[in-house]
Amino acid sequence: MTRSPPCAGSRRLALGMCLSFAWVGGTHAQADVAQLPLEQLMQMEVRTASRYLQSALEAPAAVSVVTAEDIRTFGYRNLAEILAGMRGLYMSYDRSYHYLGMRGFSTPGDYNTRVLLLVDGVRFNDNLYDQAPVGTDFPIDIDLIERVEFVPGPSAAVYGANAFFGVLNIITREGRQLKGAQLSTELGSHGHARLRFTLGTADGYGGDWLVSASRSTTRGEELYFPAYDTPGQNHGLAQRLDYDRSSSLFVKMRREGVTLSLSHGERAKGLPTAAFSQVFNDPRSRVVDSSTRMAAEYAGQWGPALHFTARLHGGQYRYVGDYVYDYPPVTANRDIGRGRWLGSELQWVSTAFQRHKISFGLDYRRDLDITQRNLDLAPEALLLDKSSRGDVLGIYLQDEVALRPDLVLHAGLRWGKHSDSKGSLHPRLGLVYLVGPATALKLLYGTAYRPPNAYERDYRVETPGGVVGTDRLRPERIRTTELVLEHAPSGASRALVTLFQSRVSHLLAIGDAPQPDRLMFSNAGNSVGVYGVETEVEQRLGPDVRLRLAYSWQRARDTLTRETLANSPRHLLKAQWSTAIGNADAAPWARGRLGLEAIGIGARNTLASRLPAHAVANLTYTTRLAGTEVSFGVYNLLDRRYADPASFEIRGDSILQDGRTLRLKLTHAF
Repeated sequence: MTRSPPCAGSRRLALGMCLSFAWVGGTHAQADVAQLPLEQLMQMEVRTASRYLQSALEAPAAVSVVTAEDIRTFGYRNLAEILAGMRGLYMSYDRSYHYLGMRGFSTPGDYNTRVLLLVDGVRFNDNLYDQAPVGTDFPIDIDLIERVEFVPGPSAAVYGANAFFGVLNIITREGRQLKGAQLSTELGSHGHARLRFTLGTADGYGGDWLVSASRSTTRGEELYFPAYDTPGQNHGLAQRLDYDRSSSLFVKMRREGVTLSLSHGERAKGLPTAAFSQVFNDPRSRVVDSSTRMAAEYAGQWGPALHFTARLHGGQYRYVGDYVYDYPPVTANRDIGRGRWLGSELQWVSTAFQRHKISFGLDYRRDLDITQRNLDLAPEALLLDKSSRGDVLGIYLQDEVALRPDLVLHAGLRWGKHSDSKGSLHPRLGLVYLVGPATALKLLYGTAYRPPNAYERDYRVETPGGVVGTDRLRPERIRTTELVLEHAPSGASRALVTLFQSRVSHLLAIGDAPQPDRLMFSNAGNSVGVYGVETEVEQRLGPDVRLRLAYSWQRARDTLTRETLANSPRHLLKAQWSTAIGNADAAPWARGRLGLEAIGIGARNTLASRLPAHAVANLTYTTRLAGTEVSFGVYNLLDRRYADPASFEIRGDSILQDGRTLRLKLTHAF
């Protein structure tokens, strides 16, 4: 295989971005937005980068944002599809869970433990697997999302563990935005159906209320697996096992600085892959996820120079996996995981000192229960029964110092400790130079860690496909340096280029054990180097047309062997285009908005071979008929055949993905 030298690729990207900046600047001049006031030039504000509100241009990060308008325009059906369209991110799907890849890094078998998921600023990763649910297991309906913010790079100095490769914050809608009741229904390919009812209102006492319930079912399709193509295993055809059934409830209330929220979700997913050495095509094979999370927040101004935020949150997560094995005899095995926790957060943000914005706070989580059980159902035999408790404590301090009117230093330090590991310090440094009111140059440095979670540390089952004992596991660590050039002259134009380099040590992953048909967790002896370039250009060509292009070149490889990691594409290309269709004289159905999205992913190594590059396109048309919003989407428009890498627990090294699918969605407001 011929490889381009890294410096050559960087020169090409740099030249391309220079041309892109020139193009954005030219169209900006044509639009005559130079007359806009400064507050519009500074455009969107973000909260995730520093845990308080600041302009995206001044934030010590290259923040990506997807809005509710984007979700409607491009017909996103779940959180995974939103993330797949964002700069530098890519998704994999193993017919059970969706996995998020960042900057060329997506270890097969990792349950999204290296990204911290927040909902309205509150941690959403569970305390058992540390999993960030980003697919159909995400328990909040996609229509309730107001915006998604993603901050790439390690953020342990701000958020602690799991903020390893990035932080994802889902900001939900307010009741006053709906102003009444809303009913949404949709039908799609593979027996898909979904129903949502939402009520949003603002009462006469300044309170804001949102209540929503959803139910979704998908029959799925019959799937062919070459690894099982024998007469005794239905010739590799898995039937009626790709189903997905989920329900969710979300309640949110806000009044006078106090916010209360409740989310509950349940999902049952069939397992067509016969993962973990199961009997193939057995209808009993499935996983069930259920979670409940509650949060209470108070935010208020304690004087002219001090803002205070306090949060209490708690939740529980339960996983039940039914697996079927031929020991012999054929036996149903049940795997149960349960986690319960309570947490609190306190944060003060002070501007009492001239040219300083100081934030300091404390995060604490009490793991009330972490239980893992595994048993054969008939004849009954208990194979694992492990329970534990623990504490997680973090104390952090940040200072945003205006060294000059055009130069800001961000310095942060966090001390964190898990009850089963030693305490550690993690710094963050960011230097933001405002070249002008619309351009910023950012030099960023940060570190992060991820201690082994309860599943990696304690799950041990001596059965086929089970996880066996290993040496004491060490926390993963990462340090990253990043250079960002961002140009945002208005809400209509934006261009960005990012160069990054990371080093990951003690990488923790699942792999084959010395015993046959067994798996084990272990730390890699060699470190992993990750480096690359991300670019993005966004332009609104008038009031009705929008274009966004994003390209990433990245490499993640073992620093000793120089081998590229599995599921690590060299190239990512994203293109989004949307425009208004029709005019006032057109028929009602011919007046709407058209959204076209194309996603290209470069070739990827699997655990045993290599998958070719592929590209898919999605097309969505949205209009209004008699007060009802109608959305029609075609996904994988050209019916491309492609696959994602599979992890160790699945026989075969790739999982075929869906061909062309359709969806019709109707939303009516009362």
